[in-house]
Amino acid sequence: MKKPMICLVSPFPPPLGGMAIQAGKLVNCLEKEGIGVIPVRTNIIWPRGAEWISKIPFIRTIVNSLVFFKYLVTAVRQCDVVYFLSGFFNFFFWITLPAIIIIKILGKKVILNARGGGAEAFFMRWKKIVGPVIRLADLITTPSAFLQDIFKKQLGITPVVVPNIADFGQFKFKKRTFLKPHLIITRSLEDIYNVECAILAFKIVNDQYPESTLAVVGDGTLRKNLESLTQSLGLNPSVTFYGRVSHDKIQDLYEKNDIFINTSNVDNLPGTILEAFASGLPVVSTNAGGIPYMVDHGRTGLLVEKNDHKGLAQNVLQLLKEQDLSDLLTRNAWTECQNYSWDSVKDKILPILNQYG
Repeated sequence: MKKPMICLVSPFPPPLGGMAIQAGKLVNCLEKEGIGVIPVRTNIIWPRGAEWISKIPFIRTIVNSLVFFKYLVTAVRQCDVVYFLSGFFNFFFWITLPAIIIIKILGKKVILNARGGGAEAFFMRWKKIVGPVIRLADLITTPSAFLQDIFKKQLGITPVVVPNIADFGQFKFKKRTFLKPHLIITRSLEDIYNVECAILAFKIVNDQYPESTLAVVGDGTLRKNLESLTQSLGLNPSVTFYGRVSHDKIQDLYEKNDIFINTSNVDNLPGTILEAFASGLPVVSTNAGGIPYMVDHGRTGLLVEKNDHKGLAQNVLQLLKEQDLSDLLTRNAWTECQNYSWDSVKDKILPILNQYG
């Protein structure tokens, strides 16, 4: 059977981001299966001398969109099917909506892979406008049952779940026979990830375990505010802000720490939790969005309500006192994350690409 030529549309690194990382993994995995892939980045790399444009918000968006559409048209004409990784809100209106129309005008099939924790709010406000365009897609996939449920509820569409890919070649399971109070959070420093909650929770842990540490991995607009909060709480010696760390080096930080925390207010299926699963880190997280679909409280991790720093801290303290609980969670989490291996994911995505290509 002739293998299809795929046009894979997505943000690609740089910069790093969940969608961009998944797109890179998908290209590599598909090419290893002998499938031709034409990557089309939705986030252009600004050439030297033109970086000033990227600092002007509205102009930046228009230029980025025009360059993207130019490359999209060229790539679509060479492919059999378009696999389109899309977010919501501005990304959908500036990139996805016009791109789907262009792809259909060019007579090609498009599979929309929708992702993002803000889907329900987006559809509640805009479904009358975006619904008809979404229905132009030949198939919709999502990385989680959480998003699948939102599509069914808001649009009456049942997408196919194609999970994210966890890179077990990069992330190695480490059994921790004695859990230390060394915590790590790896999220962008923006409002929706509520890293302030993580720092407040760590203050409670640090009061009981003065030797405890917190690694904050990621960057964003709130970094200075979070550094000031850390200083005001007297945590400077114990909290390290690593900034943005390249994806191929993040494993070193997972190995150096013992508990993974996540404090999202909005989320879908965060790849960082899968990385923690694969690295043998017990996970303590808020229950935002699709996280309860991947973290089963008391079986593969521990969950608290959003913005509950006291509950988060108590769960961390419980792990430090109950080694058996940590062992149970990490064993089950390792088993759970096998569902996100390429061997598992390819059984779902390859038949789709062959059918529509």
